[in-house]
Amino acid sequence: MRTAAVVIDNFLSEDKWQVISNAVSSSDLLNSKTFVEKKDSLYDQIIGWIGDRSKELDIWMDHWEQTIPNWSFINTLPPGIDRESSGGGYHQDFGGLIYYAHPSWNSDWGGHLKFKDCDVEKIVPVPNRFVWINPGIWHGIEVVNQNAEHNRITVVAWPEGCIETATSSQIINTIN
Repeated sequence: MRTAAVVIDNFLSEDKWQVISNAVSSSDLLNSKTFVEKKDSLYDQIIGWIGDRSKELDIWMDHWEQTIPNWSFINTLPPGIDRESSGGGYHQDFGGLIYYAHPSWNSDWGGHLKFKDCDVEKIVPVPNRFVWINPGIWHGIEVVNQNAEHNRITVVAWPEGCIETATSSQIINTIN
């Protein structure tokens, strides 16, 4: 068994989280009708705070300084859009992070991060939650249900690397 993913709840401080929540709530991100990948001043602020917090937790890797700016975005996922239609609903990356930036979420809305061949099948996209997925782990995104009150908003990056840390809310392990 090896670490598949690391989950850290309440990743950013309450004051930073409030800035993000307010900015996302007053933006067009929550109600976009299409999947969007964008970089703007909000993205710059969030990705900077993720970097600072990662360094504090000693999970930062120096090469991320170059790769995160090239391989990251704010994503909006509206209800009904299937981002995993190919590959049987799952894909693999060479390591990546997900930060949930939507101001609220109800687990009945779907949009869960799902895992294949792990001891956890899926996790709820809880606001202010950070997830690191190690290389080669099969994972995917459930479709956001039509009853969702707003879009699923994430900051995602694929900077490459493997993280194993005790400073987490949850460790997800492979089962083989």
